[in-house]
Amino acid sequence: MEIRVFEINDNIKEETLEKLDKDNIKKIFDKIFQSKNMEHLKISCYANDDSIIREYNTNRETFKLKLLAEKLQAAENKKDGTRNKQITEGYLFVKHEKHRLFLLKLENIEVVDKEKNYEMRNSFSIEADYYKGCIFKNNIKDITIIDKNKSIAKYWREDFLSLSLNRDEYTNSTELIELLSGDDLFSNDIKQQSNFNDIKNRTENFIFENDTFDKTNLGNLLRTKKLITQTDLKDIYSEKSKVLDTEFTLSKKAVKEKYKKTIRISEDTKICTDNYAKLFRRQGIKYEDGNIILPVDDELISELPKELTNND
Repeated sequence: MEIRVFEINDNIKEETLEKLDKDNIKKIFDKIFQSKNMEHLKISCYANDDSIIREYNTNRETFKLKLLAEKLQAAENKKDGTRNKQITEGYLFVKHEKHRLFLLKLENIEVVDKEKNYEMRNSFSIEADYYKGCIFKNNIKDITIIDKNKSIAKYWREDFLSLSLNRDEYTNSTELIELLSGDDLFSNDIKQQSNFNDIKNRTENFIFENDTFDKTNLGNLLRTKKLITQTDLKDIYSEKSKVLDTEFTLSKKAVKEKYKKTIRISEDTKICTDNYAKLFRRQGIKYEDGNIILPVDDELISELPKELTNND
């Protein structure tokens, strides 16, 4: 096993590591990449012809791991070669094993104590700290990338690793929601309509209320509701939407990840919902006189703590 660490900003600096450094860094990899960690996006990809993962796979014995740092630095730069200030600087951690390669970018190095051999501080948390990762297990057609943000960063998947998505219901659903939220699902003509927000809301309801997504069915619904008049799919949907399959099963996991929300109401109390947009839209939550009011579905009243339902 080989472990390397590179600090990447305007320059690349490789850290000198002792045995204890590597032991502690291995613990960081184990914590973040553990299979039960559900606190990040995890997407399956395949390597494009120009992917650095493909290059690594072809020349494992002679491949220079520093090339990964150089490739990442280039991906974080603008076209003129200067650093893109919108991309957070960080450290690239590389763990190379006989049949596996793990890459991890930590965007908040303060959660690791470099003075104590890269020991994780108490503040280290897979729930809060931003990171990006890649897992290659000897199959260039099935490479896993992860991102603690709500979507996979373009510079990480495309510019650095040159990976394409393996299309499945989760990938389709995730991209559908991202296209919708970014106003990239529909054509320019539809986006310019005065009722565009109504179209977006109706589309979200379609996602929440159906098990499958079908471009034709959504178009028919929008016309039935008199929100659009266009009949041809190319006049309804954007060029960017062509990445989606015309029809696919909607992933409940993807919907939950994109619409879940946590509302903190005190230091020790928070309200969590798997679909805040749906909850808010059906007036299932409101703020009134310093209180958050939530109605309880009839079939769940019996599951409430007894002290809440005691009339005395």
